[in-house]
Amino acid sequence: MIDSAETVDLVSFTNAHGAACTALVVLASTGSEYVSADDETESSVDCEFPPEGTVPVREERQSLPDPDPDERWDWTELITLTDAHGRACTLVATTLGTGAVDESSIDCDYPPPGREPGPAVRQSPPDPDPDSDDSRIQLVTFIDAHGRACMTATSKAGPTDEIDLTCEYPEEPEESEDSAPQETVMPH
Repeated sequence: MIDSAETVDLVSFTNAHGAACTALVVLASTGSEYVSADDETESSVDCEFPPEGTVPVREERQSLPDPDPDERWDWTELITLTDAHGRACTLVATTLGTGAVDESSIDCDYPPPGREPGPAVRQSPPDPDPDSDDSRIQLVTFIDAHGRACMTATSKAGPTDEIDLTCEYPEEPEESEDSAPQETVMPH
């Protein structure tokens, strides 16, 4: 199991332009010849300007909250949560065999008026076709726990998956059979 309090921090801040930003910051969990304990080794950030009348937090840093702390982590985990700005966030954290986080990706959005972010959930990323060709980048569309339309681009060419993530609230909430996760390969 990953001890997220020692490996990933969730950092929310307001940047110099006034945008609300949240970053995943991966910390080295053990010292080595090249990396000291608590060195920041990997990061992903998402920023957007707040809606009128909304003030983003100036600065906040906390350990990555784990919605299922008693459940063992898979190689790659998808987590939905609400950041310190009140934005709906979905993040991907890919681990190494040692349990340390190696890659991270985050996407956050302010909910549209009248909507609230969804629940904090941790789960494996959707894989509608487990027999897909690992030599091609796989594109998976799905709806996250916040009700946002998301897409991942997954490369399995190395020892761990590398997953890029993007999400956005649809104009109308999606609730149809077409909202089941779907996978395609990257177009040529």
